[in-house]
Amino acid sequence: MVEKSGDEVGDPYRDFPNSPDKFSGNFPEGLRVLLFDEDRQYLHILENHLQEFQYRVTTSYEEERAMHLLCNYRNMFDIAIIEAHNLSGKIFRLISEIRSEIDLPIIITSNDDSRQSVTKWMRNGACDYLIKPIRPEDLRLIYKHLVKKMELRSVTVAEEKAAPEKSSSVGDSTIRNPNRGKRNMLQTDEEDRDHDRDSATKKRRVVWDDCLNGKFMDAVKSLGDKDVVPKKILERMNVGSLTRENVASHLQVSFLLVLPP
Repeated sequence: MVEKSGDEVGDPYRDFPNSPDKFSGNFPEGLRVLLFDEDRQYLHILENHLQEFQYRVTTSYEEERAMHLLCNYRNMFDIAIIEAHNLSGKIFRLISEIRSEIDLPIIITSNDDSRQSVTKWMRNGACDYLIKPIRPEDLRLIYKHLVKKMELRSVTVAEEKAAPEKSSSVGDSTIRNPNRGKRNMLQTDEEDRDHDRDSATKKRRVVWDDCLNGKFMDAVKSLGDKDVVPKKILERMNVGSLTRENVASHLQVSFLLVLPP
């Protein structure tokens, strides 16, 4: 059974435009939250807190129903808050399977405050890990993960727009230097083959094991907050099989958690 606040699932309240003023107005009011907790009483408490912040909440106390919504209706939500009990449950496996495709920040809530649980969930794709009982202030600030996602998306779009401009510049130089035409034609053939190889690489699913994720985390830490962009992370990692899209996707679904030694 699912309780719904506001409109039915499938009728999005609003989209957050990918533009400089995307967070203007009443943001984060109207944030669409999927909330799952098997404890109905605690679920109701969390729902009330979220609604106090003018968030639109869809709740479920049934695991199967929550997974169904997460898997099939994730585009109807801006963020998900999911209760987790262990590292071998269905939810853990589901998030592990869909994390390379999902564009939804997922926050895990749990009574388990062990380092192992926190680390495994964060590496599995969670953007945050909240230990029960959860403070209302932590619930109020969940919108920070949406801000981070949109900013990363803006960086990716900006880099993609810059690529055609660079290609155009190369074409202009060929026109100004006709004698270089033959060499550029050969170069273009090579670039086309490289593009085909890159396209195949982009479609290949990347398994972020402990070793690869370790290189990712090392690169992020060495760059600092201001320089954490997919292109620079990829350069620092220096892994030939990775693409900027792979890194951008992993950056979207990973929370930069710094654990004590």
